[in-house]
Amino acid sequence: MSEQLIAFNRSREKLSPQGLVIHATATPGATAQDEFAYFNSGDRQASAHYFVDWRQIIRTVPEDEVAWHAGRTANHKYLAVEMCEPAGNDAGKFDEVWQRTVWLVADACVRYGWSTGPNVWSHRGIANLYGETDHTDPIDYLSRYGKTWEQLLAAIAAEINRLQQGADRVEHAVLFFGPDDYVAARRIAERYGNCAMYQRKPDGTFNADVLKANHLIVVGGPQVAHPNVTWLSGSDWFGTMAAVGKFLG
Repeated sequence: MSEQLIAFNRSREKLSPQGLVIHATATPGATAQDEFAYFNSGDRQASAHYFVDWRQIIRTVPEDEVAWHAGRTANHKYLAVEMCEPAGNDAGKFDEVWQRTVWLVADACVRYGWSTGPNVWSHRGIANLYGETDHTDPIDYLSRYGKTWEQLLAAIAAEINRLQQGADRVEHAVLFFGPDDYVAARRIAERYGNCAMYQRKPDGTFNADVLKANHLIVVGGPQVAHPNVTWLSGSDWFGTMAAVGKFLG
């Protein structure tokens, strides 16, 4: 997850959030980075705290600031999470968006002491409650991939429980591809207080404990499906080292 605060479409009003509203972007193929660029480039009269796609999560408005996403009443009560929509019918990308959204919402619920019942809403639910908008997202988006709002809530509730029970979770972990990446991975681990390090097996698989980290840093090799991952990889060893060097500053 990264923070890229938009310069436009900011209320600057104080928010003490009481929960979250989950939306769908309705812009097939647009990534979280695309959405940031759009809302950062002009007066759109709309904004959201988070955009979630199949690669990353971007926070564009601070959690303690009102965003414009679901009508005046809801805007002054809730955080906004926008689920990005893949182009076409890409079930793999949808699953990545789903998993990241589940983790993001569950993590916020744990941090604020919320639960799915009174604190997590769809835009359709908020529109029905306050009557200030007529949107029905993300219901249709979920339905296109065989999912329901109730299933999303159940997945979030399960993730809340997992995070609350996760005494074995670590804050950071580094996963590196091969021996050539070890030195760079070691430097990153030192940056995070000598955090756990894992090497991929020859077949590319890795120890499942990697996924228990709240923040996973991947050095070399392909991307890993994780809700909060930093991927440092290039087309060759030199490209990976350049990515690591930039990350370390």
